[in-house]
Order: sequence, then C-alpha cells, then structure tokens
Amino acid sequence: MERLMEYGMQVAATLLITLIGVLGTYLSLQLGKNANLKNINDAQKELIRAAKITVGELQQTFVGDWKAANEDGKLTDKEVASLREKLLDKTVEKLSTPAYTLLQAASVDVEGLILGVGESWIERIKQQSNSAE
Repeated sequence: MERLMEYGMQVAATLLITLIGVLGTYLSLQLGKNANLKNINDAQKELIRAAKITVGELQQTFVGDWKAANEDGKLTDKEVASLREKLLDKTVEKLSTPAYTLLQAASVDVEGLILGVGESWIERIKQQSNSAE
C-alpha cells in the first residue's frame, strides 16, 4: 500500500513538473512574441538559472548531511522549511539587481517562480538518480 502511495505521489509530481514546464514554455513564448518584453524574458531566464544553481549548491552543502543524520534518511519539516528559505535568499542574491527590479515591476511572483523552479529541478534530479539505479 505504501509503495502504491509512493508511486501515486511520483506520478502526481511528474504531472506537476510537466504542467510547470508547459506553463513556463507558454509564458516564454508569449514574452518572446513581444520585443518590448524581451528583457522580462531574459530576467526570467536569469532567475531560473540562478535557482537551479542554488538547488545544486544546497544539495551539496546541506541535504546529504541532514538526511544522513536522520534515522529515516529523510528531511524533517523544519529542514525543508530551512532549505526553502535558503533557496529564496541565495537565488535572489545571485540575481542581478536590474533583473530582480524588472521582474518585480512586471508583477512576476518571484518567490513563487523560484520555489517552482526549485521543486521542478529537485524532482528532475530525483528522477535521474532513480533511473541510474
């Protein structure tokens, strides 16, 4: 039963990632159509790149050690919350001021975009590691 639930969660996560990807592609296409919005599209790409790099850094710096320290090999809710905050803070630090300002001015949900990219990237990493096993 637990295996079935885990499989169901993986399917749901995959569907969510696909939806995020489709939405991101649609948004990119819409932004790309209008030359005036090219800068917003570039700022969005910069944010996505920064979030992916930050996820990798956090995994190398914290995740492995934290999982190893826990009996069940999983992160606690407090650790997950801490990682979310670190992801937000460190991604914004990497983002150039003009890109951040432009995204804010365009009413882009910067925090939501960072968290969405982070979750999507983590799931992709998990799927790649599961495929390698």
